[in-house]
Amino acid sequence: MKNLIYIFVFFFFGIISAQNADALFEKATAQYNDGNYDAAISSYEQILKEEKVSASLYYNLANAHYKLNHIAPSIYYYEKALQLNPNDADIKNNLEFAENMKIDAIEEVPKTGLANGK
Repeated sequence: MKNLIYIFVFFFFGIISAQNADALFEKATAQYNDGNYDAAISSYEQILKEEKVSASLYYNLANAHYKLNHIAPSIYYYEKALQLNPNDADIKNNLEFAENMKIDAIEEVPKTGLANGK
């Protein structure tokens, strides 16, 4: 009987936790859609702290970072999303955009008199 009570309690709190994560995900998505990317990132990270992960969570978190020009975290979260959903074309496409943003345009510095051998 005691084991049955424990199972019920864990099941009950699991349902409440899942509902909380869903509500928080909707809130974060609304913040993202309103252009409040910092708040969206904070809300998405709260879901991660509850150890509720999904490809869409990582994808949306990556998009919010990308919008703020946080390229390294966006690449990280796109790659995490791709691990969970390796065939998603949107994730692959956005990851490619982020990867292109990290490439530095380094121009060659003109050689001085000593470097020219003069």
